Amino acid sequence: MKVLSIGSSLLETTCPVNEIVTENKTMHLSERHECGGGHAGNIAYLMAKWGVETYIASMLGADDAASKIKKDYEMIGVKTEYIETSYDKPTDKSLVIVNTTSKNKTVFELSSNATLKKYSFGIEPDLIISDGKDLNATVAAFDKYPKALNFLIGTSSNNEVLELGKYARYIVFNRGTAEGFTNMQIDFNNSATLVNIYNKLKQKFSKAEIVITLGERGALYALNDQVKILPPVRVGIVDTNGAGDTFGGAFAYSIGRGFDLEKAVTYATIAASLSTTKLTSRLAIPALTEVSNYYESKFGKQDQNQVQNQTTTQNVQDPNVNSNQVNMNTTEAPINQTSVTPNVTPTPMPNQAPVPPVTSAPANPNTVPPVTPTGVNNDNSQNA
Repeated sequence: MKVLSIGSSLLETTCPVNEIVTENKTMHLSERHECGGGHAGNIAYLMAKWGVETYIASMLGADDAASKIKKDYEMIGVKTEYIETSYDKPTDKSLVIVNTTSKNKTVFELSSNATLKKYSFGIEPDLIISDGKDLNATVAAFDKYPKALNFLIGTSSNNEVLELGKYARYIVFNRGTAEGFTNMQIDFNNSATLVNIYNKLKQKFSKAEIVITLGERGALYALNDQVKILPPVRVGIVDTNGAGDTFGGAFAYSIGRGFDLEKAVTYATIAASLSTTKLTSRLAIPALTEVSNYYESKFGKQDQNQVQNQTTTQNVQDPNVNSNQVNMNTTEAPINQTSVTPNVTPTPMPNQAPVPPVTSAPANPNTVPPVTPTGVNNDNSQNA
């Protein structure tokens, strides 16, 4: 499998603090962690870490930050021949302040909005993933490789993402983007809002399979005309930054490996949740074996051919992260699929009591009784 990831690459600095960021106050930062970042960059990093032949297409400046980013890619195995250099705009950077008490973050991003000038990719990718930051390069790649599965990770409700959504086969929106495109607000006490937002997005992007990440509430998707929510895994949260990128990358990987939609969402949810157990968006990306082992512990062994595929492709060791650092002994919430459409009883995890049915709503509701989805925990374990 070959993957082409198009969009943003930047140099990310993460600083943990034990206080709230406020105006007119000097904050003394004693600890910092520096690594590459950017939505497309993080997805490319995950793919390479999981053993996939991966190419990144981004614009960087002619500066030290660009050199650090390229080194980061090369150490994990991401191929960088489609990175271009801008001599009049600097490399993008971000500063992430993580509150170690509340686990909330404040992100400052300095972006030059530089985009690629060349669209001649000399590979035949099986998957094309765009973060919506480079409209022209993405459209050129989607057009040139019509047989490739294409994915849009929609992180902004802007015209570029709106245009790219017409081409994408799979779209992952975060909650803010979904609400921005629909001019509607999600209310978890009213399942009608979830169904209505999904239906309105399907009207705009009728050709695509749509998934919406909901932060600490998990992920929303539709299957067999039923809108469902999959809660995240309960873990010891350290930093939620980049969990949405991990979700998008893991989801695309799973679809590329032939998993069905529900299993792909489950894999992505597990990966995103585990990624919140360490600082930084990139160094926190879990190993494929961590995700597959967790999945198997809940759902049983996978098909032997899928296991073999994962074993033979995961051949690159992340030089920055020891996979044993993940605390797998933290209290975990069950992964129960919660339907917000009629007549569905969420499936309990093995060795657990049955989950009670959800009071639910018709797929195109006008008025609906309030609903609180079951199986959803309140940990801020996934940010998108």
